[in-house]
Amino acid sequence: MRGAARALRKGFSLPARPPWGYGLLCGSVISAPLFVGTLAGWPNTGAFVALGAYLAAFGDNYGKPYARRARTLAVKIVLISAGCWLGLLVGPYPGLAVVVVGLLAAVAGRFRLVGTPPVLATVVGVYLAVPAGFRLPGEMAAGGVLYAAAALALWPVRRLHPLKDAFNAATDTLAALLDGIAEPEERWGELRDRASKALDAAGTASASFHSDEDSDRSADAYVQLLVRIFHETVALRGLRVQATDDREQIDEVVAALSRALRESAAGSAASVPAALAATAAFAERSAGLRALGRTDPASLRRVALLGQVRRCFDRIVVAVRTVGLLASDGVQAPARLPRLTWPPTAGREQPRHGWTPQTGRQEPEHAGRLGLAVAVAMALMLGLHEHYGKWFVFTVLLGLRSTYGDTVYRVVLRVTGTVLGAVVAAVILVAVPGAYMIAITVLVFATFGYALREVSFAYWSVFATPLAMMLTDYSTRLDWRAAGFRILLTMGGGVLALVAARVLWPHGQSSRLRGLTADLLREHALLVRALAERDLGGIPGRADAAGQAAERLGGALDKLEKEPGGRAPQELREAVTLARKLRDDAILLAAVLRGSAEGSDATAAVLDAVGDRLAAVAEAVGDDKPPPHLDAFEAGLAELAGEVSSLMQEAAAGESSAVRRELRHAVAAHPALKSLCADALDLARLVTT
Repeated sequence: MRGAARALRKGFSLPARPPWGYGLLCGSVISAPLFVGTLAGWPNTGAFVALGAYLAAFGDNYGKPYARRARTLAVKIVLISAGCWLGLLVGPYPGLAVVVVGLLAAVAGRFRLVGTPPVLATVVGVYLAVPAGFRLPGEMAAGGVLYAAAALALWPVRRLHPLKDAFNAATDTLAALLDGIAEPEERWGELRDRASKALDAAGTASASFHSDEDSDRSADAYVQLLVRIFHETVALRGLRVQATDDREQIDEVVAALSRALRESAAGSAASVPAALAATAAFAERSAGLRALGRTDPASLRRVALLGQVRRCFDRIVVAVRTVGLLASDGVQAPARLPRLTWPPTAGREQPRHGWTPQTGRQEPEHAGRLGLAVAVAMALMLGLHEHYGKWFVFTVLLGLRSTYGDTVYRVVLRVTGTVLGAVVAAVILVAVPGAYMIAITVLVFATFGYALREVSFAYWSVFATPLAMMLTDYSTRLDWRAAGFRILLTMGGGVLALVAARVLWPHGQSSRLRGLTADLLREHALLVRALAERDLGGIPGRADAAGQAAERLGGALDKLEKEPGGRAPQELREAVTLARKLRDDAILLAAVLRGSAEGSDATAAVLDAVGDRLAAVAEAVGDDKPPPHLDAFEAGLAELAGEVSSLMQEAAAGESSAVRRELRHAVAAHPALKSLCADALDLARLVTT
């Protein structure tokens, strides 16, 4: 009961402003065929065209780049009409229909591009109980084309809006990351994760606007700027921890950079001069401290650290200035027709900046669970009246999620939404019956439903369920008796979905933890080895790959917590946090290495040892073997510490600026290497306990 109450409170909240314009567009497109069909005397034709528009809108990727939406809609329209025809074809053979719908549900559960609309269309075709033909699938396809034409009509004038929205969201999170540079570790981790996910979204959006021509104003170049700000901010946090005497001055410059970044993204460059001035003032102060000529170790260390901080500030402020220029002058994004590639991120649409789009596949366990549960639902409903049986199947299809906890959440909200929506719709249609009232009700419900769908699944269930009922059962009025039957079947379908989530492979995530943990270690080993080889250009890609491995493990742990009786190992939770700290250490070292000559042998040796250690533990975890003997990093760290002392003596004796540059590298690298080694050892220990 507590879980259901939490689901209701969370589901009926509005975390963001609904896109009412998009809702009105959907409502108009879905209801228009009903009005036209009623006026022309073809109400059932209008209903099927409206149903096709409803299913196409259901499968649309609102807010994504128009080219991707066009590609997705083209695939969905074909699959929806084909699904309807397939349902009509197997409808007279109940046993075959059970198998076909179950297999199709499994495919939809495995591949995101297929999704649920084609399965819904197939179930509708099965329960129509009319001879197979191409008229009804053609009417559904016409409705899908009608929706696609309306949804993509603004492409010529708004094609860059999704890209700009993704960039603005990424810029806001990066500004928040700058503001949170002094926050505690837990809060910093939250801000860092938000910024990383926003960069994922920006990188995926830019992939749809990828140009073969190198350009400083391309979408890829813009994302590269944001990635640079992200990495330098992470490095700056590590340097700030060491610069205990200058944190107040660092925070002042960071505040100026954050303010300039926000305003630059909004097209205003008013704060950029202030950020440049703050950075210049910090550089003058650092130069003044160096000019004092103090030769004590603390002063030399302080000056060396401030030199690294200054480099981070310089790179950030230049990137912020360029962000302002691109925001005001515009990003060059070539206009082109979408390519129907499989998967949709294949080919040239892969971004070149290291931030990789997410894959379109889901877990095979969920696909098998969904296919079997939907097949059972179809089998249980074989003898029920055709107007009602499909609602049991729909609830199982739409309610069953990849974990038991998520299934409870969806079922509670769907049943609650169905009860509320069906009762409201029944009251309206009983009070004022007629085809035109149905069309008006569809207009209102579709407008509110599709607008609220983007921010609240609970409100979407309230409006979408009776909306689908009126479209799929257009010839059967939604009176009290019909509403009652549908509500009861929705509840029954929710119970079956809960049983399936509880019984069918309830602990599938636990079997994946070993492989995901080995992947986590392996990707972080590759990141450290890239540092050892000074492949600084590949660090963003390697850090992103390592971060995605950590996200996959963290996601599996979250899902395990939602399974009945599931408990995520605390050691692996801590390992995910340590992996993030390890990536921060690596990013800091990359920033240090970027401004120095070839790194010392001690630095490379320690990094090689860390990479070898992580790789060896990854192999042991993957093969379920005891961890290898502990590698020793102390010798390399001691050698680097000795190098720091030697360089300090040379710098105190008034040696050349080259010596001071080496000192700047060594002073910043030594603490980062110590932290990296400690985090690597802790990570290896946690995943093998």
